[in-house]
Amino acid sequence: MVEKAKAEFIELMTDSGKAKGFDELSSKIWAILYAEPKELSLDELSKRTGYCLSAVSTAMKFMERAQLIKRIKKPKSRKAYFYIEKDILNSFMQLLKRHYNTILLPSKQKLPKIIDRYRQSKESKEELIIVQNYYDQILAYEKIVDNTISMLEKEINPINK
Repeated sequence: MVEKAKAEFIELMTDSGKAKGFDELSSKIWAILYAEPKELSLDELSKRTGYCLSAVSTAMKFMERAQLIKRIKKPKSRKAYFYIEKDILNSFMQLLKRHYNTILLPSKQKLPKIIDRYRQSKESKEELIIVQNYYDQILAYEKIVDNTISMLEKEINPINK
């Protein structure tokens, strides 16, 4: 009974991963790691997904770079182990904060100077409009991200008490 429930949960999470744009293998790995209370080795993930070790390793490198999974080393073991943070709200909040710091903040800081250069050149009004619209959208997006982070912080604190 528990195995059937676990399989259904993994299938649900796999479908969720695919809906987010992940490929079949990455979605399956993400789902298996999410459902598993402990970390898993590359070998174990290969067995559970039915994919070869090299395919799983390639997917893990992508997922690790995207900060979707964490790699750990166990003492006295040469194997790499992987796990996923189970607090989905906190993970989403951290993703938004990284997005803010790596995309929104630099754009917000650099775009006014770029817009001024366009205005001074007076050559391409169409391009100026595109860049100005992008800047306006960045500012609106920043408000949305700030509000979402605030909402998440309010939700996370009572849950984690």
